[in-house]
Amino acid sequence: MKSMSVAFSMSLSLLLTGCLAKIHQLPAHPDTATPVFAPLPDQDMLVGIAVSGGGSRAATFAAGALEALANVRILENGQSRSVLDKVTHMSSVSGGSLATAYYAVKKPAKSEAILAADGLSPIYRQFFSSFKEDMQLNFQLRALGRQMVNFRVANPTKLAYSFADVWDANFFNEITFAGLYEREQRGDAPRIILNGTIYNSGRRLVLTTLPPADFAYDFTKELRAKLVSKGQQFTPEGKASFDKSVERAKHQFLPQTVEDLAGDHRGLPVSLAVATSASFPPVVGPVTYQTAGTDMYTHVGDGGLFDNLGTESLTTLFLNKLASTGHAAKRGLIIVVDASYPFDEGDADLNTSEKGFEVFVQDPSRIVGIMEERANAYQAMLWHSLRTEGALLPDYDHLKLIILRYTDSEWTAGDPIPAGCPSTLTPEAITHTIRQVPTLFKIEEACHGALLIAAAQKVVKKQQQRIINFIEAR
Repeated sequence: MKSMSVAFSMSLSLLLTGCLAKIHQLPAHPDTATPVFAPLPDQDMLVGIAVSGGGSRAATFAAGALEALANVRILENGQSRSVLDKVTHMSSVSGGSLATAYYAVKKPAKSEAILAADGLSPIYRQFFSSFKEDMQLNFQLRALGRQMVNFRVANPTKLAYSFADVWDANFFNEITFAGLYEREQRGDAPRIILNGTIYNSGRRLVLTTLPPADFAYDFTKELRAKLVSKGQQFTPEGKASFDKSVERAKHQFLPQTVEDLAGDHRGLPVSLAVATSASFPPVVGPVTYQTAGTDMYTHVGDGGLFDNLGTESLTTLFLNKLASTGHAAKRGLIIVVDASYPFDEGDADLNTSEKGFEVFVQDPSRIVGIMEERANAYQAMLWHSLRTEGALLPDYDHLKLIILRYTDSEWTAGDPIPAGCPSTLTPEAITHTIRQVPTLFKIEEACHGALLIAAAQKVVKKQQQRIINFIEAR
């Protein structure tokens, strides 16, 4: 009887959700030959930061990692500068999109120095202090409060709007993509890409001010040419089959933009784009978009379903610019800030449990996690295979990925225990604790936030010389 009651409640909730759907309508973009936002000039070196999903765990770790990167000094024309001065792009999914948008919207202007003689400048010290604190707020409680006040209870679609309202009220102040573009134009913010997944087609949607042409990397011709140069012979039938297969893969791999949906997103609130990237049905979202004058609805949610690291958009963008003679870019560095939940963390509980279904009660996203693990494995094999064969990917001197993974932080008995944590914590206990920080839009314990920020400092320190060497081209 209880199970029937639960099933009925879920069915009613889903029914109400469908009846009370909320649509975000975009104005039509009448001139498809002209991008909504004019392209900005490229630099000869592209430096991108990809920020993974993982709710407030990812957002807090990202804030700590960006602060640690801000403290890394490089030499440029004899001048000491911060690594963050070189960042041109950021790409993110889910919880990482909250940190990415916060950084782009709130960071001090380009005219403000990041570094002083003794470390961060006062204005950046204050900025990062607020950044780390803000990423640890209980957004879930605030969003549920908005649901109650606005009579949105039992409506996951509108919960995405409640999160957007909370983020606007706390720090975005209803800034739109037009306002974001103004900051990017002035050099006050890197170009950002907030990634979502289109449930209609399974393709990626990039919410960005970058023009669609920046993502139109046609690897089909280059791949065929590489194969021919290695002795591959194509019959007319073989070529047709190859082209059809690769074109299908390219269609699914390359992202769509709002402009590909014939929309104009100048008035789109950045907060709603973040909520779109972070929506994980049936709990939150999806966010449904419709372009004025059309009868098509595009349902968009968690970008982590497509790529939970945010790397694919940057890789596509960088490869396109590095391969094109029309772009100034000659080298690219992608720094991956990875706070995705360690999939193997659930092994111990499952190994001793007789009730297999409990895994979905404790961790509803585990099915998605299994697919993500396989996708990451295939992606790594493909990346290394293409490098080995000299196909499509530039060599490591021209395009490099450096991963900052929070679970790679190493703790010793001599390390200071972060404030807010029990002084009795051992290195083993710290490692275990940090791996179990849940994927929520809140930090449940002050110690969790402190450990994530300390972990960020550790992994940046471990990788900083590789970052410096690439940027300084040593």
